[in-house]
Amino acid sequence: MTGSEHAQQHQPDSGPEHEQVDEDRLLPDVARALQELHPNASMAQIARQVHVAPATLYLRHPTKDSLLQALATWFFDGLITLLDRALEEPADRQLERFLRTAGVHLATSRSVLPHAFGEMARPEQRQLIYAKIAELLVTAKKAHAVHPDVALADIGAVVWSMRGVIETTAGLAPDAWQRHLDIVLAGLTNTRATFAHPPLSDAVLDEAIRRSGTDTRHP
Repeated sequence: MTGSEHAQQHQPDSGPEHEQVDEDRLLPDVARALQELHPNASMAQIARQVHVAPATLYLRHPTKDSLLQALATWFFDGLITLLDRALEEPADRQLERFLRTAGVHLATSRSVLPHAFGEMARPEQRQLIYAKIAELLVTAKKAHAVHPDVALADIGAVVWSMRGVIETTAGLAPDAWQRHLDIVLAGLTNTRATFAHPPLSDAVLDEAIRRSGTDTRHP
């Protein structure tokens, strides 16, 4: 065997296990794979479903937990993008635009992340989502497009309830959450309505989040 042949024999394999994969394309593919397989699918099963070598997936995400954390980051980044787009709409349409697109985002992410995934948001993501929803509410109230008593906690509860409808009707009526949102919006936008109970305080909301493990302010 010549020296060059010996060197070639010991070079790292440039096959699929060392392929370069774009993370921005990989994560949506992984999300779809988890929906088609099962949330408890193994890393090897996920890799096969997205047509990459297991070594490639492990190189990016050494554990299933790290992969789920990356998916959560991707999910919340998507939510921030939806908020930005909603804030570009006319003032009287911003709230509905955000909630409807957030509903689609939740529906298409069903079975991808753990049930209590709100706490998986990065701190900076949480703060940004909090600020943008607050901005959206201020704008909507100035345009008389939402009841003046509607608070940030109420919007969190709406998103929380949409996810509940999505989970409950999965496989039976996948669009049921949209009618639920129609009814909720009818209440939120009725500026003459009288609410019998005040919104949750930050302290109560924080305690509810702690008990459930899900941050409803940052769905």
